[in-house]
Amino acid sequence: MVFTYIFYGIILIWISTLTYLVIRLMRHYSRLTADVSKKDLISALNHLISTSGQNTDDIRTLQEKLDREITNNKKHLQRLGFRRYNPFTDTGGDQSFSAAFLDDNGDGIMISSLHSRENTRLYAKKVDGGKVTTQALSKEEQEVINEAIKN
Repeated sequence: MVFTYIFYGIILIWISTLTYLVIRLMRHYSRLTADVSKKDLISALNHLISTSGQNTDDIRTLQEKLDREITNNKKHLQRLGFRRYNPFTDTGGDQSFSAAFLDDNGDGIMISSLHSRENTRLYAKKVDGGKVTTQALSKEEQEVINEAIKN
């Protein structure tokens, strides 16, 4: 008699487990065939294959756009160097400054303002690859360019 109850208990657990697995399988199948008019496996798989192909094309297009944006972003001014200093002995304080605005390639501009008691002079220099080749640089200007390149 005890063996019968144990046997029925095992059968009940087995049937419950199988019922749970079948219900889970049917839910999964329903999700797979949700957008398919005929509820057969072949049309569901064909739908998934076409959707996968479309997703692959979309990902490829997005990757190309991202690569273009990354390339274009290198041309934007994104590196900054700035320093205030006193180049003359007749002024009190750091009234002069140099600022470098560079892109990712080290190209951009250097702006320097030299302030003295009589006047203020403003200079702009073109920077190519982190170097100014057409004009001489002061020690401070070179330090500002180096700072901008490190950022």
